[in-house]
Amino acid sequence: MDLAATPLLIAGLLAFAVLLIVALIRAPFDDPEPLGAHLRSPRETLDERWTKGEITREEYIDRRRALDFKTAIV
Repeated sequence: MDLAATPLLIAGLLAFAVLLIVALIRAPFDDPEPLGAHLRSPRETLDERWTKGEITREEYIDRRRALDFKTAIV
């Protein structure tokens, strides 16, 4: 190995180590979903759409029946 390349190798390894440490420190804070976040069920989404008035009563009843039928099959 050439002695002139040794400082470059050391500098490269040092830079890699610093970047790795920074990435490991930042990783827990980069999570887009906060801890304890709740994933909504299809039923909760349907209820919310009904509450907001995005769907009619008839649509709500039809979709709820479909969801209830689907969960009964599983």
